Amino acid sequence: MKLIGRILLILIFITSLTVGIVAFVLISSAYKSLPDVSTLVETYTPEIPTTIYDINGEIVDKVYRENREIANITAVPDYVKYAFVAIEDRKFYSHHGFDVLRLFKGTIFRLVTLRRMHGGSTITQQLAKNAFLTQERKVTRKVKEALISLEIEKKYTKDEILQKYINEINFGSGAYGIKTAANYFFDKDISKVNLAQAALLAGIPNRPAAYNPFRHLDNSIRRQKLVLRQMKKYGFITDKEYKDALNFKIETSKPKKRNYNAPSFTNIVTKKVFDKYGEQLVYEGGLKIYTTVDLRMQKIAEESFNNGKYLKERKDLNGALITIDSNSGYVKAVVGGKNFKSGNFNRATMSIRQPGSSFKPFLYYTVLRFGYQMNQIVEDNKIKLGSWEPQNYGETFRGNMTILEGMEDSVNMVAIKLLKKVVIKNLIATARMAGITSDIPYNLTIALGSIGVSPFELASAYLPFSNGGYKVKPIFITKIEDRYGKTMFENKIEKEKVFDSDKISLLVHMMKNVVKKGSGKSANIGIEQAGKTGTTNNFSNAWFSGYTPDFVTTIYVGYDNNKSMGRGMTGGRVSGSIWATYVKKIIKEGIYKPTKFEFLEDNIKNKKLVYKQIDLDTGLLKDKSSRGYRTALFKRGTSPVENSKKYKFGLENLLPKEEIEVDENQNITNDPIKNILNSIFN
Repeated sequence: MKLIGRILLILIFITSLTVGIVAFVLISSAYKSLPDVSTLVETYTPEIPTTIYDINGEIVDKVYRENREIANITAVPDYVKYAFVAIEDRKFYSHHGFDVLRLFKGTIFRLVTLRRMHGGSTITQQLAKNAFLTQERKVTRKVKEALISLEIEKKYTKDEILQKYINEINFGSGAYGIKTAANYFFDKDISKVNLAQAALLAGIPNRPAAYNPFRHLDNSIRRQKLVLRQMKKYGFITDKEYKDALNFKIETSKPKKRNYNAPSFTNIVTKKVFDKYGEQLVYEGGLKIYTTVDLRMQKIAEESFNNGKYLKERKDLNGALITIDSNSGYVKAVVGGKNFKSGNFNRATMSIRQPGSSFKPFLYYTVLRFGYQMNQIVEDNKIKLGSWEPQNYGETFRGNMTILEGMEDSVNMVAIKLLKKVVIKNLIATARMAGITSDIPYNLTIALGSIGVSPFELASAYLPFSNGGYKVKPIFITKIEDRYGKTMFENKIEKEKVFDSDKISLLVHMMKNVVKKGSGKSANIGIEQAGKTGTTNNFSNAWFSGYTPDFVTTIYVGYDNNKSMGRGMTGGRVSGSIWATYVKKIIKEGIYKPTKFEFLEDNIKNKKLVYKQIDLDTGLLKDKSSRGYRTALFKRGTSPVENSKKYKFGLENLLPKEEIEVDENQNITNDPIKNILNSIFN
């Protein structure tokens, strides 16, 4: 017997030594594989969504893999805290990271059943596992969990540990943390939930899918009742509180879909920040991204575009819209396509299309830059250039016409002949100065917009037309802050003077006439505005680029496969009408207050530019014989001095060198003939 006893003692000693050695090796290995545990715990922060704000400080969207709002423990009612303690770790406030009895029971349960016992870990252990470790089921992971738990208990108070825990846990459906869960399931701040709701929330993390109240309300209520019994059993609530909570009828809010409020804009912004900082920081870092979008304008832009007559009628018809502030470069609204969803192809920035005649303003500015006046006559007739036989819209030709009328009615023959006069390279230079970076064909077809551009690029290049000659860098993001409010990035407005304001004033006058009297009449809403239509061959793309003194908006509509929309589907008819709906609505809602082109007004006031009424057939001053006339704008000293019908007053020798001046509303402001007659008869 003594021998057997000795053998047993030796075996026990060897076994204990072996277990000790194995434990030492495991602990040593686990400790070495971890970074400094103290630093790991001290620097821990949970994943927080990145929030995108609009120009007015309104939340546009949140970007996340885990949707989480951080709750401060002081704002959490006691019964919320006790609900978690009662169901997850009733000795939480007395142990030092481990509940030895629960750990022993869990080990015995696993040895007997070969299954893992749920609820064997303390809140501290769960925090260690969720925050710092993977979900792998290995002995080394449990050892690491124990080491981190000890460090957590050493570094933090119990309430601090509980705060980290309730902000870390997963409630399913992408909701992480108690504050997010309260809002998601009950549409309430965590400070406003009652005991019954708190108990239901506390029951979910054990099995988030099975206890999701949206999908399995009966299961979640059964779990809630268990939580309440535990709370009553361990003295966290009274009998009355228990009964009242049981009798409370649980009603959840409606499930919230994870849809972006402004997906066209948010997709662009997140891509830019991904490229700069990486996806992990965006999804987890709790960044604050301050942007240029005006959420009010964005909603109206989407509504106006999606409800466009032809877009509603034709299922596959699509397009884009983009608005840019012409003085700051701030992008105020983006519509990447009809009923755009996150992840879709963003036509506003990615679709490369021929703009047609909406490219002509760059040609006409070049013409003005080389000294041509808007009253000069160009013959509108059929021409053949090698094998190319260009056509006007409607295949009609009207003979002599002024450059002003050629712009108004977007006459192709006039544009081609003007390009021949000013030379292709000079038009390309103008386009480059405005900000066009896309390839430009070196042939006469560019007079008709044979270049390929995105709506974003065309809108950006129109900014100098709106602001008096300044190229402005488009901006989507004004500032980025980290989760602690420290500025990581800040954008600055960049402007460069590229065009003369007097020549831009002349161009603006011509483009105002496009909207008042020409191809863009459908966009005319009676405010200070200008613009240009564009319709490509076979009616495959319909454009309107419109602007006020404050912003540029470019709209294009077409099929993605570039097929014809059908005869008559012009830029004015299809896209100009969307502009009118959109701008009228932002005015009605008080978002935009129409203003004047101040640079143009200043050039008139200082008499650098003068208005004249001209005959459309001759380009001379209008008289009674004129078939039609327009108010044209001239640099002083370049306007016509003769009427279409010379000598009709028989006072040729008395006519002074002064010119008759009219204002924009065609009122005569200075009539030298009347002045002479008054001096004779008075």
